[in-house]
Amino acid sequence: MIRISNLPSFLAGAIMTPDRQTTLRNLKRLLPASLIAGLAGGGLLVLLTYVHTWCWGGIACYNHGLFDAIGTFQNLVLGILSLLLAGMLPAALSREGGTRRGSAVLAGGIAGFTAFLVLEMYSMVTAAFGHGYAAGLSDVLSLAHDTLANHALPLLAIGLAMAALAALGAFVVSFFRERAAGPSEGAAASRLILCSTVALILVAVVLPPLAAHAMLGAGMVDVNPGTALMTTAVSVERTAPDTLVLTAREVPPASVLDPGAPFSVFMNGVDVSNASACTASGFAATVEPAGGLEAIKGSEATWTGAGVLNNGTPVGVVVMAHGVDGSELVVMNLVV
Repeated sequence: MIRISNLPSFLAGAIMTPDRQTTLRNLKRLLPASLIAGLAGGGLLVLLTYVHTWCWGGIACYNHGLFDAIGTFQNLVLGILSLLLAGMLPAALSREGGTRRGSAVLAGGIAGFTAFLVLEMYSMVTAAFGHGYAAGLSDVLSLAHDTLANHALPLLAIGLAMAALAALGAFVVSFFRERAAGPSEGAAASRLILCSTVALILVAVVLPPLAAHAMLGAGMVDVNPGTALMTTAVSVERTAPDTLVLTAREVPPASVLDPGAPFSVFMNGVDVSNASACTASGFAATVEPAGGLEAIKGSEATWTGAGVLNNGTPVGVVVMAHGVDGSELVVMNLVV
C-alpha cells in the first residue's frame, strides 16, 4: 500500500487537500437532502403535468394556436422554477457556515438530475401502462432499454440541463448565505428566496388560465365555433315514466352558439326542440320552458307526455348544438 506521506508533496496535495476533504464531508452530509429534494422536484414536475391538463383541457380547443402557445410557455417557466426550487432546498436547509458553495452547487446538480430520473421513470411507466392492456414490470424494463438504446444522448443532454438549472438555484442560495452578516441573516435570506420561488410557481400556475378564461368571457379571443362545440355536454334523466329532463352540463361561450337556436332536440327522430316544434310535429308532449333547452350551464328543460312514455319501448334522444358559423355537432345520442 502506498501512503500519501511517501508520495511527492505535489501528488499528495493533488490527492487530498483540506479543502477537498471539507468538500467531500459537505457533499456526504448534503447527499440525502439532495436526493430528497430531487424526488420532491420530480414529483412537483409530474404534478404540474396534471395541473396543466386540468387548467387547459377545457378551453384549449377554443383557440389552439393562442392557448397552446401560452400553455407551452407556462410549462417552460414552471419547469425552470421547479428545478431551481429543487436545487435550492439542500443548500437552504443545510447548517449555516458548514457548507461551501461548491458543495452546495454539486448537491443542487444531484437534486436536478434526480428530478430528471423521476420524470423519465414516470414517462416510461405511463407509456407502458397507457395502451389499454395490463402491463408488467417486463414491459417497463423493455421500454427503458429501448429508450436508452435509441435516445441515450438526447436524454443525457436533458438530464444535464436540468441538473444545471438546479445547480443554479443552489448557487443563488449559497451566494446570498455567504454574503449574509450572520447565521440568522443567512437563514432569513434562504427562507425569503425559497418562499419567493414558491410564490412565483403559484402565480405561474394560476394566472395564465385565469387570464385566458377572462379573455374568453370578454370576447377578446377569436374562438373557432366548430371546435368550441366539442366542449358541450348535455345529460338526460327520466324522472317519471312520462317525463324526461335534459340538463346542459357544459356549454361553450355564448358567442359561438347560434343565438336563434343553440340546441336542437330530437326524440324518436322528431324535432321537439321547443313547444312550437312539438305542436308543429304533433308530438304528444309539453315542453317546459316553452323555448326548450337554453345555452346556459346548468339549465334544464322538461318534456312531459305520452310521446316520451317508456311503456317497454325506450325513447331515442338526440341533442345537436349549432354554431354561429353554421356548424353543427351532435352532443348527445342516447336511448332512455
